[in-house]
Amino acid sequence: MATISDRQASLTQSLSAIYPSSEARVMAQWVIEDVTQLRGIRMVMDRFRVLTSHQEELIDQYAERLLRHEPIQYVLGYAEFYGLQFQVNPSVLIPRPETEELVRWIIEDSIHSTSHTSILDIGTGSGCIPVSLKKHLPDASICAIDISADALAVARLNAAAHDAEISFCQIDILSEIPAGKYHVIVSNPPYISAGEKSVMTANVLNHEPHLALFSDAPLLFYRRIAELAPTILHSGGRVYVEISEYRASEVEAIFSERGFATETRKDIYGRDRMLKAY
Repeated sequence: MATISDRQASLTQSLSAIYPSSEARVMAQWVIEDVTQLRGIRMVMDRFRVLTSHQEELIDQYAERLLRHEPIQYVLGYAEFYGLQFQVNPSVLIPRPETEELVRWIIEDSIHSTSHTSILDIGTGSGCIPVSLKKHLPDASICAIDISADALAVARLNAAAHDAEISFCQIDILSEIPAGKYHVIVSNPPYISAGEKSVMTANVLNHEPHLALFSDAPLLFYRRIAELAPTILHSGGRVYVEISEYRASEVEAIFSERGFATETRKDIYGRDRMLKAY
């Protein structure tokens, strides 16, 4: 029987064969924390505790999946986003830090509003965007749409887990028009071209949903959102979208042609990754 410290060290070594050592170390820690339900100082204090046979079996199962490049969030079944835990599976994208920054921007712009705010999230995936917005803007009414029934099932579970009242609807935004009028539209649409697949890492390319990642026409969804926005936005409404750092000027042009002013923001790495049209 191995101790917590032993297995964490051996798992880190195994994962280092295919991941950078720093990433392998973090992943091993996440696995051990999940299996033992110990964190922080408790993990340090109990590091010489002997694992049960069931816990060792779980660690072996997780390690096997991680060594096949399966994202750790899918292995564990959850991801952290904006201080909350969200269920995830291969039907939905794993929430990213840059999307947290997009959510923060919306909250900053909306939190002092004296009027009721209505929000439409296009391509909701796991529901991380609308749930996080609802927790920080509790008076807002939020509608979240997606073309994928499987993704909506995950989003509904996450909304229920966080007691977030959100209206979900299955809609193909490219051919249908959402009902209602909104003060805010937010979207993290598919914007990676098929030609960029060759530079994607195996854990993303082989496991995350291509429907939510790739588009044969990477600007297609931005054009559609810009086309719909004047119809479904209230006067003075705003659009927030996540963008590729390589196409910021093109997305700006799409909204400018529709009469919107635009503002682009950089992520924590200094890349143009968010745009507001208003």
